[in-house]
Amino acid sequence: MSFFQKELNSRIVGCVCTAAFLTLGLTSEASAAGVEFSEAFLKMDGAPVDLKFFEQGSSVLPGVYSVDLYLNGVLIKRQEISFIADASGQVKPDVSLGLLKELGFNAGKAQQDGLIPADAKDDTYLDVAGQIADAALDFDVTNLALQVSLPQTYVRSYSRGYVDPSVWDQGITAFYSDYQASFNRNTNEGTQSDYHNLNLRNGFNIAGWRFRNESALTGGTGMKDQFLSNRTYVESDVVPMKGKLSLGELYTPGEIFDSVRFRGAQIASDLGMLPDNEIGYAPVIRGIAETNATVEVRQNGYVIYSAQVPPGAFEFTDIYPSGSNGDMRIRITESDGRVREYQQSYAYQPIMTRRGNLRYSMTAGEYRSTDQPSPTFTESTAVYGVTDNITSYGGVLLAQNYRAANLGAGVNSGIGGISFDVTTSTSERANGKADKGHSVRFLYSKTLNATNTTFTMAGYRYSTEGYRSFSQHVDDLTQWEHAGFSAQKSRINLRVNQTVSQRSSIYLSMDETSYWKQQSRTRNWQFGYGSSVGSVSYNVAVSRIQSDPLGGGADTQLTASISMPLGSQRRSHRLTSYAISSNKGDSSLQSSVSGYLDDQAALSYSAQAGHSKINGNTTGASLDWDTPVAKLRGGYSQGRDDDHIDMSASGSLVAHSGGITLGQPLGETFGLVEVPDTHAVGVAGWTAIKTNSKGYAVVPHMQPYRYNWLSLDTQTLGTDVEINDISKVLVPTRGAIVKASYAAQTGRRSQFVLRPEKDGAIPFGAQGFDEQGKPVGIVDNLSRLLAFGVKDKGALEVRWAEGSCKVNYELPPVNKDLAYERIDAVCRST
Repeated sequence: MSFFQKELNSRIVGCVCTAAFLTLGLTSEASAAGVEFSEAFLKMDGAPVDLKFFEQGSSVLPGVYSVDLYLNGVLIKRQEISFIADASGQVKPDVSLGLLKELGFNAGKAQQDGLIPADAKDDTYLDVAGQIADAALDFDVTNLALQVSLPQTYVRSYSRGYVDPSVWDQGITAFYSDYQASFNRNTNEGTQSDYHNLNLRNGFNIAGWRFRNESALTGGTGMKDQFLSNRTYVESDVVPMKGKLSLGELYTPGEIFDSVRFRGAQIASDLGMLPDNEIGYAPVIRGIAETNATVEVRQNGYVIYSAQVPPGAFEFTDIYPSGSNGDMRIRITESDGRVREYQQSYAYQPIMTRRGNLRYSMTAGEYRSTDQPSPTFTESTAVYGVTDNITSYGGVLLAQNYRAANLGAGVNSGIGGISFDVTTSTSERANGKADKGHSVRFLYSKTLNATNTTFTMAGYRYSTEGYRSFSQHVDDLTQWEHAGFSAQKSRINLRVNQTVSQRSSIYLSMDETSYWKQQSRTRNWQFGYGSSVGSVSYNVAVSRIQSDPLGGGADTQLTASISMPLGSQRRSHRLTSYAISSNKGDSSLQSSVSGYLDDQAALSYSAQAGHSKINGNTTGASLDWDTPVAKLRGGYSQGRDDDHIDMSASGSLVAHSGGITLGQPLGETFGLVEVPDTHAVGVAGWTAIKTNSKGYAVVPHMQPYRYNWLSLDTQTLGTDVEINDISKVLVPTRGAIVKASYAAQTGRRSQFVLRPEKDGAIPFGAQGFDEQGKPVGIVDNLSRLLAFGVKDKGALEVRWAEGSCKVNYELPPVNKDLAYERIDAVCRST
């Protein structure tokens, strides 16, 4: 329903409700069929009133309305519902069995109890209040909300966040390419060095199957261009097993054994199909950049994330490595060419699941890594909820000259979530020597409500000298004399967040790994404090990295920052100052001003100046622009002896049945909006996304197996465009490309001031129809008809309970300064 129709309908209903109140207050007589209104309260200028349907207790006229559907007070979805008049003249919503099932109605139990016929089809009309005891339908016309009330015994019981698989959408057939391109140029004392990187995520969806390829092109001065394909695979959901089947280059799940890359086949649970409270989390990557730097995150030698960062502390929360535990390598390339690297381990929280829930994986394939042997292997794991508080899990991994078995348990206790497991391995090196050992792992998670302390992840692993993970065994296959040199002895991971006050918090993260036959350890710990006073925020962070197993020394970095607004406007500019110190790197003091250059927050800038020990005085500036077809960035900085230029672009290309659509970076699951032949229509919640000349737009980052509401931004609709339903709800499967089509009508909006050919007025509530019989509007109490989409010349028919009339009209030339044209017209009786 359009804004104008909603406004008009609201006025009519308001008048009718007022009349009903006054009439009931003055008379005690009511007909058996409904309420009898006194038309005197609604007549203006002598116009008659047509209240045929309202007198029967109806709040709307027969027709199709877009309404929000609620089940027992919970919003489920929005869709168009037909309202029809029954034999008594009452207008009621046409509610089918299929619609009730989509809302959560347990039709099977209702059929067993004899409330509905056993052979009832989804399109069968149901008298909800008449057929189901204690059930009710209530239509709130003011908010266009249909409230469905059902006894709880006939409502399917689901966990929070659960969406029934019957409404999952596999999406459309389409091809896409999601890209991230960057270019850096550093000039140091006349020596120029370039670096470029292109990350690609390509996909093709057809008939529920998803073909994927992840690859990267890297190169620069002094290095050859290298194109490396990280993964190529195909997958499809296996709904009855709450999992997916995958074929190609993949990663094993890392919940039981360490995740490894392989080529082969896998069928495994998909946590996204489970309710919200059974899903894990993504690791947080923190660090400190001393200049305008490039940060790369690698897993198994492959780049999985790349970003440009300004000087100071950085934090990435949107990194999703493959597997549920392992190691990531963080590489920071400063603008002057210096490179720092460190390793961060990651792991999910204690292995727990709900009672009766089963998570599984079955894998068979060939180990894949760069320049290493490729033994074949099979792996099976399972996690099962034995009781509400106890989970059992384990797995087996078999390969040539290698065997490993795991057994463990998770306990939900009063002191937190704890899981403990033991892995035993037997392996044979390249020189024929056999190794056998054990590895013990302990995971802990807890939130201390009394102190607002959260241990987001605490883990410890101890391995005997003879223990080998599968990847360590493959490493040993290439070593003869010094096999076992880098065998891991112990590893501890700790993540703590402490809330100090409503505006202040502290975080601590620590990773430490020790090795057999070595005295040194690799360490990475970070500590930070952040707070704010009014609109002024400040942060302090310290980081210490010792990443060389040979004991090559450690680097300690300290940073402090403060940020404050310049002005009181909503999109005011901000002044930020950094102080950075490193005992092995640079020390600097910098200040920057940043903000938006437009009201839509699509174009932003940053300008900075400072002084550093290595580069002396520095200046720089950057621009970021979010466009409907890409995210663009450009920056320049200059020091005493060096210059730095960086440029980046990220976006997507989607090829579908309607053509090729360019868009912003996609994410794993995304949507395609279609508003036929309607240009520059925005999507609510997205600053820069707008439809192209063909009416298409890409909407990234949709949540799989969950309700996703896509609403058009009505502020971007012209007065000559009308869309009946501006909101759609979609439930994509993982990796799906789901399409939301909106029926748009383009035309002129005109207000006809109607005069009958004889004395009198057109009845209030009469309906107008075009020459094809399509409703175009309702007559108000001043005999005015606001119509949309009518031709420049033609005829309208106005109908009411006791008669009708016809208007022949010709519209004046278009005046773009007017929201609608006003036309005086004579309506002749028919």
